Amino acid sequence: MSKVVPLACSCGAVKGELNVVPGDFFHVACLCCDCQAFAAKLGREDFVLDSSGGSELFQTYPAYFTITEGAEHIRALQLKPKGLFRWYTACCNTPLANTMKSAHVPFVGLSVKLMQFDSAADKSAAIGPVTLRAFGKHARGPMPADAHATFPKSFLPKILKFMGKGLLLGKSRPSPLFKGGKPVAEIEIVS
Repeated sequence: MSKVVPLACSCGAVKGELNVVPGDFFHVACLCCDCQAFAAKLGREDFVLDSSGGSELFQTYPAYFTITEGAEHIRALQLKPKGLFRWYTACCNTPLANTMKSAHVPFVGLSVKLMQFDSAADKSAAIGPVTLRAFGKHARGPMPADAHATFPKSFLPKILKFMGKGLLLGKSRPSPLFKGGKPVAEIEIVS
């Protein structure tokens, strides 16, 4: 049974909803240097990153994610010309999500920091525990014992199945981050 989780940036100017559908998401922590650089660029390292430098992400389909208020505050950047689109709010520099460059790819990695829960138990009931901690070689300090040094190849079949299902069922649309196949904000390339 799906659950609707409210979303809000730190200042509350940007709000939305996420439909959490069992079997249609991955709850992960990414310790890669790009996620860390994104948090640093926004000046939100203390808010976004855990003690090892990981960002908690909820990877799902764009069709399950809506913005209900404050869409005018949405901005995006790329850390490299061929990198992911990294979305955030201009009002308070809260990270929103990561997407591929194409609106047709059925994938969005939402920052769990956006998700509004009444308690840790409510969070656990809605999205469960982190099931993958990847790119541990970039950890701040010692690599966590439960982290993979890079992205584990054993997880690839799950990702491919997820993407295939999303393509087949048209789960890339609608997306609050793309309209008519184009990003809703100009993409700043940070070198």
